Amino acid sequence: MFWRSCKPVILLCLLALFAQELQADSIRCGRKLISTGDSAGDLVRVCGQPDYKDRGSETITVNGISREASVEHWYYKKSGRSLWRIIIIHKGRVAAVEVGHR
Repeated sequence: MFWRSCKPVILLCLLALFAQELQADSIRCGRKLISTGDSAGDLVRVCGQPDYKDRGSETITVNGISREASVEHWYYKKSGRSLWRIIIIHKGRVAAVEVGHR
């Protein structure tokens, strides 16, 4: 009897522990969601052209391996009061989503 009442609580605790690992970097554009791994073409189709782009190199982690790679930073800003959303593109795919300053 005790075990049956504890099962849901144990399950919720385990889910809470692993929730961060299950969550991918993403941004919302209107009603659509763009996540890491999506193509740059999908990003443009859903969010439109970025306000600004630049290129550079950065240490990124792909499949658990960190390395120096050439990337593009695409900057989006919804309004004057919102924070910049910086999308890091590597080999035509969304590698990361960061939130910048105003």
